[in-house]
Amino acid sequence: MNKPTLLLHIGLTKTGTTTLQLSLFDKHPQVYYLGKSSGGPMDIKLCSSDLSYSILNPILWKLKKPLDTKAVLSLYQEKLLPMVSEEQILVASFEGLGNRTNDVHKEMLSRIKTIFGQCRLMITLRNPITRLPSQYLQNLRENFISQNHHWMGSKSYADIETWYRGRMRRRRDPLMDYSACIQSSVEQLGRENVGVFLFEELHQDSNAYYQSICEFVGIDSEIGVSLAKNEHFHSRLTEAQVAHMREINSSFLKRTHNSFSDNRSRIKALKENANSPPAKAVLPEELKKKVSDATRVGHRWLVDNLDLPLEKYGYPL
Repeated sequence: MNKPTLLLHIGLTKTGTTTLQLSLFDKHPQVYYLGKSSGGPMDIKLCSSDLSYSILNPILWKLKKPLDTKAVLSLYQEKLLPMVSEEQILVASFEGLGNRTNDVHKEMLSRIKTIFGQCRLMITLRNPITRLPSQYLQNLRENFISQNHHWMGSKSYADIETWYRGRMRRRRDPLMDYSACIQSSVEQLGRENVGVFLFEELHQDSNAYYQSICEFVGIDSEIGVSLAKNEHFHSRLTEAQVAHMREINSSFLKRTHNSFSDNRSRIKALKENANSPPAKAVLPEELKKKVSDATRVGHRWLVDNLDLPLEKYGYPL
């Protein structure tokens, strides 16, 4: 089976992952893309096909159940591989995989190696002092539209301190275990098979950033840069949209009415409040200290072992 091994992109959230998924991986002719993909602005599919989902689900997500190695190998070797050309790289991308405990991450890598033989992994980091406020605003939007964050209950709004406490209670979905997961990836896969990129370098020189990713993946960088250049999919919440969420949250009747409205109505309400300055969120000093204390040791390991310029971009060290 002289086919390429799997390249897995695991995020992190709020580091430009959607552009990589929908513009680069999903469209590059040298990539056989397994997911995440899109059929339109509001039609994001977890995987590119039912077949890819059947293969990846027991490897990436259903980790509490024993792996049926024979069945998954059969799907991979007999159904998927014949559709992959010699010029293509198998790529999967799911930003949520970057927010996992180290034990879960290691089990995932072990299963990938069982099925694919080997794995190459890439992840984009971002200074958590700026990433967490950005993720907070994204979670506010997601919850308002889909009401999918159970820790918020029926609320349409939560301040950043409440959001942080709710997220930290989700032990299976940690916010700041990425350094340990990267270390485990290096140990299990080898340093040459782990690509770590910085979101700050995307802002500094997007063309160079996308070129470096294409070179790591092993695909034509000129095509890749042209596909990803100037693409941006997630508009930021506006001040008026956040104010609308607060207004609904201030009244039991408004919260109840909002909870029974459908997604389209909530999306429409956000669009009606889109024409205002972008909302801003910052970590209070107490949270900055907690985040710094939680990530400092891991960041030092990344600097010492991977030679990443984290100090240049103000990462807690």
